[in-house]
Amino acid sequence: MDTKEYYLDAFVDYLNKSDKSSGTILTYTANIKGFIKYYVESYGEEFIPENVIMMDLRNYRNYLLNIKRQKASTINNKIASLKEYFFFLMSNSIIKTNPAENLKKIRTNKPVAPKSFSDTEFKKIKRYVYRSQKDLWIVVFELLSKTGVRVSELINIRLADITINERSGNLRVIGKNQKERNIPLHLDVRKAITAYMEVRDRMSISSDYLLISERKRPFTRSGIFKMLKRWENDTNIKIHPHMFRHHFAIQVLNTPNADINTVQYLLGHESIESSAIYLKVRQEDLEESINAISDY
Repeated sequence: MDTKEYYLDAFVDYLNKSDKSSGTILTYTANIKGFIKYYVESYGEEFIPENVIMMDLRNYRNYLLNIKRQKASTINNKIASLKEYFFFLMSNSIIKTNPAENLKKIRTNKPVAPKSFSDTEFKKIKRYVYRSQKDLWIVVFELLSKTGVRVSELINIRLADITINERSGNLRVIGKNQKERNIPLHLDVRKAITAYMEVRDRMSISSDYLLISERKRPFTRSGIFKMLKRWENDTNIKIHPHMFRHHFAIQVLNTPNADINTVQYLLGHESIESSAIYLKVRQEDLEESINAISDY
């Protein structure tokens, strides 16, 4: 596939300028290529953006839902990518009308709280990480589980973003849309950072990024995912970085004086709706409640 032919290189430049993360850009481009492949195979003709009509997009949405049986969230992600792509083409006068402008996403039931770790799973992962005695692993674990940062935010933490005093600490995070938030640092996080900094100093690092790989370069998303995959394989527990974020949000809500606004600020959510899912009943809580019913 010649990416230039479909303006994908220019689209990637546009996404970069729109401050999209590298993960989002990869997803968007993969989604556009998926639609182009579907278009060519379905209609037996070359893909020319200006020839696409709303019906083609609706047919694709129905194909993903009814033939491929994909989840609504997956399909909606692909629709978002197509909307962005055709908006870009329209903005640059490559097409005259935007076929995706009124394309509707698939309606879903009200969201339930995301999958988090059970208390037992969390303790098992923590014990595994601490038994490794690897200061890098410990600092990654503590930052993910007690600050709720996203992976993209984690790898972009600079030394200047961290303040550690005798009895307190603070982490400055630049989140989505360059939105800044300040997260107080739990004692465990402060200890982990301090211990890791001693190791880091011995490596003679010149970079101002906090997390540095064995090659003395700033950590990448894939580097963090590889680390967590190792934890997953060794503990036999499903681990995704967002699960730490969910665990953090639930822990915060379970503390006195915390409310949904606290979670919204600490997680860096744009809207209160994103935080509200943590108020929903969790699947594992439902199962525990059912299993606890006495059989009189």
